[in-house]
Amino acid sequence: MFRNPRLRLLPFALVAGAVFVALLVFTADRPPVRPPLPNPNGYDDLVNAGEAAQANIGNWPNLDHDSLAALVSANAESLRLLRLGLTRQCVMPMDSALTNATGMMNQLARMKRLVHLLAAEGRLREIEHQPAAAARSYLDAIRFGNEMSRGGFIITRLVGIACEAIGYAPLARLAPKLKPDEARAVLKDLDTLDAGHVTWAEVLQNERYYTRYQRRNRFNPIVQVMGWLQVRQAVQRAETKHKTVVARERLLATELALRCYQSEQGHPPARLGELATNYLSQVPADPFSGQPLVYRAQGTNWLLYSVGPDGVDDGGKPLGRGLGGKGDLIFDSP
Repeated sequence: MFRNPRLRLLPFALVAGAVFVALLVFTADRPPVRPPLPNPNGYDDLVNAGEAAQANIGNWPNLDHDSLAALVSANAESLRLLRLGLTRQCVMPMDSALTNATGMMNQLARMKRLVHLLAAEGRLREIEHQPAAAARSYLDAIRFGNEMSRGGFIITRLVGIACEAIGYAPLARLAPKLKPDEARAVLKDLDTLDAGHVTWAEVLQNERYYTRYQRRNRFNPIVQVMGWLQVRQAVQRAETKHKTVVARERLLATELALRCYQSEQGHPPARLGELATNYLSQVPADPFSGQPLVYRAQGTNWLLYSVGPDGVDDGGKPLGRGLGGKGDLIFDSP
């Protein structure tokens, strides 16, 4: 069948690899006992808020003031439940998600509507010339994306990342319109959010728990061997997205701190360390390098950026499109 002697060994190599994976699965230590869920669990409030959401929320970008006001008013109870959940510790009930994946996905789809509701509320406040109130709505969207991710898998985190991005984008555009005291309040919230942010290590641990569960219940060693590389690449792409949203939020917080410093001191700081204590709890680290964000004062202006997914400092060259793009994540100060 195989003329090349080495090719004759291919089936045996595949079987050996499959056996090796099987041994890893069945001899690995059992996952650690998970702590009990918080009681009350804010995640339950988020689920209830998603179920209570009414009307076509996804169409909010096309609505005028009166229609936005009607949409927000019709969903007052959903917003109340959402914000109640955000005041409590949130953890996704993993055991029920493991046994009912379809239910979990439907739940995530309903919950994602909530971030659009917060974005609609923020847009309404902007139209009404209430930038501070709009900023609170966008901050809640970022907070929601983080809290709904807690205790979840990679797919849960990817939905959370999308939610955080929906809150981040309008908040970044709103930043130049905030008064110094308003910027200070937003800055404080972003700093607090960053300190309690879901880490990639948490997400990865939960994903491994999920993977072990799936292997024990529907184990196919050949599929495991052949699909390992594909899964690994998907995990790496998800990690890049996680680090990107964290970097953007830290850039926004640092930008606001720089604006506050300049407003009070009359000039930008010589280095980011001067922002610590009075403006930020610590100098923000770049999640892609582990070093402080790159900052250069330029007269009365400045350049602020993360080195981006490639981990290379390109001197402030904007990041190209796509996950494989080269360049830096920029926050330009106008």
